[in-house]
Order: sequence, then C-alpha cells, then structure tokens
Amino acid sequence: MSRPPLVRSWTIREVGNFKKIPTATLKQKMTERGVLFGVNEPYDQNKVDGTTLLLRQLYKDAGVLVTVRSQRIQINANAVKVEYVVNKQ
Repeated sequence: MSRPPLVRSWTIREVGNFKKIPTATLKQKMTERGVLFGVNEPYDQNKVDGTTLLLRQLYKDAGVLVTVRSQRIQINANAVKVEYVVNKQ
C-alpha cells in the first residue's frame, strides 16, 4: 500500500467582492475542528472535505453564501499543496 503524499502547504484563495474572514480566524476554527494540516503531514481527503464544509459554514454564518472548491496540486512525487478557492455565490 502506498503512502499518501505529504502536504507542504495550503492556501485559501478568496475570489470576488465580499467581506473576507481574517486568516487567523480561519486557522483557529480549522484547528478547533481538527482539519488544519501541519507542514509535512500526510494528505487526508477527510481533512480537505472538513475544511471545505467549515469554510462554507463560516461564511454562511457571516452572511455570505459561497462555494468552496479544493484542489490538490502535485509538487513532486511525494508532496502536494492544497488550495481552497472560495467564491461568492
């Protein structure tokens, strides 16, 4: 069984004209929910899905309906970057 690639970094890219939630707040909520990736942590689709749902909920609670799309970007054979793209609906 092959091991999952390591997450080297992750980003949240917010696209559109809407009030953004500060990154520090997002990171805190991700940590509380247990979905924040650490550097060189194995990729886990459950964490990605959990972050996607969390971002959607946090923006909904702030009065903004958004779509959130995740993308796994291959850096090399053993490493990936995870990008979350947030768009206002």
